Amino acid sequence: MSLSDETRRRFLHLAGSGTVVGLAGCLGGDGEQAETTTTATETTTEAEEEGDEHEEELPEGVSEEEFVSGPVPEEYRTALSQANERRNPDELFTKEATQFQEATDAVEAGLAQEGQNCGNCAEYIPDKNGDGFGACARVEGYIDPEDWCSLWESIEEAEAEQEEGEDGGGGGEAEYVL
Repeated sequence: MSLSDETRRRFLHLAGSGTVVGLAGCLGGDGEQAETTTTATETTTEAEEEGDEHEEELPEGVSEEEFVSGPVPEEYRTALSQANERRNPDELFTKEATQFQEATDAVEAGLAQEGQNCGNCAEYIPDKNGDGFGACARVEGYIDPEDWCSLWESIEEAEAEQEEGEDGGGGGEAEYVL
């Protein structure tokens, strides 16, 4: 599968996820929407409080803005992910666009399955400089291995797709064509 096919597949996945989330928010009724809004506000407040704690954990000399959107240290800029996918700093998604959050929060929200996190994602680039954070081949900024986003893909799945592409088995590409 070519890089453009992979990028297109990722985009379609994100667009579909965003549509589902948007529709889910629009379908509330019987006064439940106000209750949901209140809960979302409370959750945001808790997340902001946790964000304050998270600021204390930032790598030395890294601002909150750099932590969220980069740039990342040089050793990550074009590094290979755990599934040998090269990071292209010019073709990265924002954390916001990928529903980026702590893996435990994603599981609680029903977005991820238990055990799915950046640390075991095919796109993850593990810590190379000892600060406890890595990077991602598809998402900008610093990445904690305990985070999660909608691009999560198992390493085994990614390796199987790569092998399929190397074998010339173009049959796998057909399932992504719309």
